[in-house]
Amino acid sequence: MKKMLTLVAVLFFMSVTQAQTLQSLFEKYNDDERFTYVTVGNGMMNLANVIGRHEHPNKNKEMVSKMKSIKILTLEDGNTALMKSFMQELDKVLESGKFETAIEARDKGEKVHIYYRLSAKDNADMLIVTRDKSELSLIWINGKMSKEEMLQTFSCNGNSVKIEEIVS
Repeated sequence: MKKMLTLVAVLFFMSVTQAQTLQSLFEKYNDDERFTYVTVGNGMMNLANVIGRHEHPNKNKEMVSKMKSIKILTLEDGNTALMKSFMQELDKVLESGKFETAIEARDKGEKVHIYYRLSAKDNADMLIVTRDKSELSLIWINGKMSKEEMLQTFSCNGNSVKIEEIVS
């Protein structure tokens, strides 16, 4: 019985640690003056869903209602050393957090990577990383959706999203 409880505690700690790794990356840079930081919490997401439901009722509004938060970090000054350091830290977070690659795109010097993971039943994280020579953006979307719903966000009317739509 003690072994079972210890195993459960270790597994719980590991899942919390993985979730905190991404959070700690945002916390490290959200007060850094070189980055722009934006966060949209659950309350604003609910408000947007209520307002949007009356103006444009469709399935996309259902997806917005499942999102808990959006966090954005942007580095615009072209500091290549900082970009490189940040990307190395992000790569460690992606590896330790067991993110899967959904999309990789490159167009005219801009790169876009979209990653996702399911950390618990219907609890999903999506990361969108855009990068060019002078700017780097990391968008973290957290929500309560299944893998199928998460992957459905990459399709339009049942068709795959075109790379040009993502990059432009």
